[in-house]
Amino acid sequence: MGETRITGGKYRGRKLKTGNFFRPTMSSVRSALFNMIDIEGKSFLELFCGSCVVSCEALSRGAERVVCVDRSKRALSICRKNLESLNETATIIHSNVVDFLQNTGEKFDVVFLDPPYNDVEIINKTLSLLPKVMKEDSLAVLEKSKRIELDFSNFEVVKRKDYGETELVFLKVKR
Repeated sequence: MGETRITGGKYRGRKLKTGNFFRPTMSSVRSALFNMIDIEGKSFLELFCGSCVVSCEALSRGAERVVCVDRSKRALSICRKNLESLNETATIIHSNVVDFLQNTGEKFDVVFLDPPYNDVEIINKTLSLLPKVMKEDSLAVLEKSKRIELDFSNFEVVKRKDYGETELVFLKVKR
């Protein structure tokens, strides 16, 4: 089973399991992400969370409330182990991301989504529902392949950063 380390905050350097069946967010990308956003005391939603490495990073850096959503029981099992290894708690939701977004009433300060890289259909469906879970001044960060183009017409694109084949797109909802 793969491993990675937390890049900052109170658990910096602690090892986390990643599993061998999905693509975790690279350490350099996580480090850059959390150096660009302030998560201290905020609510954090991770969609397509996998082993929830990004959520653990958010907790390490002071997130107040963290919610992790994924449809894979195997991924969420690793997610639980990672949270236990840090003695932290987060709300873990076993659900299809689209169903979760359609049914939740909660809103978050920061939303991170790392959907399947080439599934433009699921990414666009998720983006269409994203404003429903965002507060007025919320920020969403999409990790995606640089090779795909998406419709961001409902959003203001605040920033774009490239990391090899990966692109982080920072979005605010157009109100």
